[in-house]
Amino acid sequence: MSAPVVLLTGATGLIGRQTVEPLRAAGFRVLAASRAGGDVAGAAGVALDCLDRASVRACLERHRPSHLLHLAWHDGAKDRWTSPHNLDWVGATLDLLRGFAASGGRRAVLVGSCAEYDWTRAARGPLAEDAPLRPATLYGAAKAATGIAAVAAAPVLGLSLAWARPFFCYGPGEPEGRLVGDLIAGLRARRVVDCTDGLQRRDFLMTGDLGRALAALAEGNVEGPVNVASGEAPEVREVIMAFAGAMGCSDLIRLGARSRPAGDPPLIRADVTRLGEEVGFRPAHDLASGVATTLRAEGLIP
Repeated sequence: MSAPVVLLTGATGLIGRQTVEPLRAAGFRVLAASRAGGDVAGAAGVALDCLDRASVRACLERHRPSHLLHLAWHDGAKDRWTSPHNLDWVGATLDLLRGFAASGGRRAVLVGSCAEYDWTRAARGPLAEDAPLRPATLYGAAKAATGIAAVAAAPVLGLSLAWARPFFCYGPGEPEGRLVGDLIAGLRARRVVDCTDGLQRRDFLMTGDLGRALAALAEGNVEGPVNVASGEAPEVREVIMAFAGAMGCSDLIRLGARSRPAGDPPLIRADVTRLGEEVGFRPAHDLASGVATTLRAEGLIP
């Protein structure tokens, strides 16, 4: 019996790179989609521009994947929350889903965001999948709209579909414009890094674990929204100081040198009951081991 074929979009991104090996370990033949179509270690590269309907149609007709793991989205580290390009990806994602179903696809995992939730309610406790959706950004609104439509369309299209909602992540290759990307860039250059007070608490998951969780969703049959997170919410300053301490640069961190944005929620934490009990996933990394693994991959510690 031949291995099931999964089309992985966003395969060269921060999360996608960490998803190929878990998919292979689950028995998939991985088609790593990118505009350039170059090979990715452990996967066959395929050319796919998700914003081009003809490209999508040609890819699906040629490869006819049985599974879809869709990570591709506008990835501007500095403008992803506000960019109008988010609107392009709503239609593109739903077109991809319809084409996937029409080409014989069976199981899809699409990736949303914790930014879909009403963060003003987050201080009350962990956010479960049935918590109200009230996105505060265009990015969150675009993801929420896509997820609502995709989950409703799945039975009509004859698909089994999970809508993954990652919370916050960090990992090797994180670009500047994100917390850990900026932190590593500054400390690598031995520059002083100005930070907020870091008292806000966030649910972080290393990208290696996030990739494993998404592969487990693709392999399984859990449907609907699923939070993908650690279920823990350390203070952001703990994360900052864990990286700085491991690099021997704690003296370069200036906590409180920058103001936090107005309305910055004190707590954003996931209820991971579905992920643990239905998907059967547990993170392999705590904060200390995730930081060490990230810095080792960056060549910053032995």
